[in-house]
Amino acid sequence: MMTLVGRLRAAAHFDRLRILGLCAHANLTVCELADILGLRRDRVVRHVRLLAKADFLCCDEQRPWRSYQLKTGDKDDGLVQLLVDLLPHCDGHHERDLQRLEAIQNEQPKGTACLIVK
Repeated sequence: MMTLVGRLRAAAHFDRLRILGLCAHANLTVCELADILGLRRDRVVRHVRLLAKADFLCCDEQRPWRSYQLKTGDKDDGLVQLLVDLLPHCDGHHERDLQRLEAIQNEQPKGTACLIVK
């Protein structure tokens, strides 16, 4: 039970829910997330680390730069999907985030992103 409480606490933040919503649509680097969310990179790094530690995100090592995606396929992947499904898709923040995601994907040449420092 405490593990579930800890995971829910990790997700219970406005910006972390926005990150989960974006990562449900694309594998994104910290720099891409920072651009879309309008947050400082170090703040996004902190949020991503908390979400990864809570098993909501995993790192996609196949891209040239470290990117993050929703963690699925585990025994309890239903929790992350439930949280994403609960996001209000008509919310102004979520709509703007998805519009920024689309704009960044359209303007960014393939294979470019900023490097992620551990």
